Amino acid sequence: MVRLQEIMQLVTEISGRRNKGCYYVLCWAIEAVRERQPDGMQMKEVCAVIQKDEGMTPGAAAKALSRAVDDIWDNGNRDKLCQIYGRPLLERPSPKELINVLAQHLWKE
Repeated sequence: MVRLQEIMQLVTEISGRRNKGCYYVLCWAIEAVRERQPDGMQMKEVCAVIQKDEGMTPGAAAKALSRAVDDIWDNGNRDKLCQIYGRPLLERPSPKELINVLAQHLWKE
């Protein structure tokens, strides 16, 4: 069973840091989706979980997730990200795609 600490470790590996609030939101989103594998969740459901658990509005949660993906893409460990995806990434993944891929990666472990 994957714990939140392992999710945080993975996010830190691909981002290079963990001190931004958006990464905390990303970890919660990954945990919510990982718990629903193999079916997954729609982004509106993910944002609703974050809203309920963290007291954020769905819009704020979506913006935080988008900021995290942008920062990972611009400043993160692209090699580690490609390794997790199992292929080269030619363009920035969407928040939904990144969350699902990371949740599936952790679910398979």
